[in-house]
Amino acid sequence: MLAVLGSVGSALAHPHVWVTMQTQVMYGPDGAVTGLKQDWTFDEAFTAFALQGLERNKDGTYPDKVLKPLAEVNVTSLKEYGYFVKAKNATAKLAFKDPVDYYLTYENEALTLHFILPLAKPMPSKGTMSFDIYDPTYFVSFSFAAKDPVALAGAPSGCSSQVIVPNQPQTMQLSESFFTDLTSSSTYGAQFANKVTVRCP
Repeated sequence: MLAVLGSVGSALAHPHVWVTMQTQVMYGPDGAVTGLKQDWTFDEAFTAFALQGLERNKDGTYPDKVLKPLAEVNVTSLKEYGYFVKAKNATAKLAFKDPVDYYLTYENEALTLHFILPLAKPMPSKGTMSFDIYDPTYFVSFSFAAKDPVALAGAPSGCSSQVIVPNQPQTMQLSESFFTDLTSSSTYGAQFANKVTVRCP
């Protein structure tokens, strides 16, 4: 996706792309947390840009031969950025494997990227675990869907989740050159992180 995102006109003020997301925290049969399922719906302007000139079906949809390679580009280019997700429990930061089961869908003039981000090692659910979702360069702005933003898929009894959304600035006063210098290791975008906290007894 960054390969495509980076082609969006630099004359625009940050952020350039808006994503509405739904997140599922996934649990295994033993009750351990196994990863996240992400569904990211892109704004119509970026969708139109990403699909510009690509083959369409007669009914206006896009064939798999168009969407599959685009999904591959999306997830491959996100690796440098840790897939825009940082996770931790009470004692340590948690690592992820590369995404699996990724694909794109097109509906209501918008592309949605679906993927599962497995934890490198399943983690016992007991206690508190948190996930921060953000772009460190603030090129992409994330916000949770108004309906069903977070779900706990297969969680043990008694687990609960809390969503914390950032305070978005009214205007961005920084220059475009400031943002150009930001990288995947920058901390600027962390102030705009959407946070999911999960607690299990």
